[in-house]
Amino acid sequence: MRQKAGLNRGILDNCPGERRRQLSYKCEIYGSELRPVPPLHTSQTCAKCGRADPESRPGCGRSFTCVNCGHEDDADHNASVEIEARARRTGGSVTNSTRRRPTAPSPVS
Repeated sequence: MRQKAGLNRGILDNCPGERRRQLSYKCEIYGSELRPVPPLHTSQTCAKCGRADPESRPGCGRSFTCVNCGHEDDADHNASVEIEARARRTGGSVTNSTRRRPTAPSPVS
């Protein structure tokens, strides 16, 4: 019973609403902007030509090969590039990265 309680606590600590709240908080500290992107077909869309095709992800492998232009990449890297491109298209000219130094001191824990 104790293990189940710990698992439930871990799941609740990592729920999507909590994750978004934490990201919003950290974006303010680092001077970034949170842009939620719909995840639909990000793992099937080619980051080079923009075509979405399920055939580009054969099986459950980690590779991505576009059937349209032949672009080859790691599936996770390709999806991350596509997500970043979608975020840049969704709004504004703000392109701050979370890799910047904090503009405010970090809270002491």
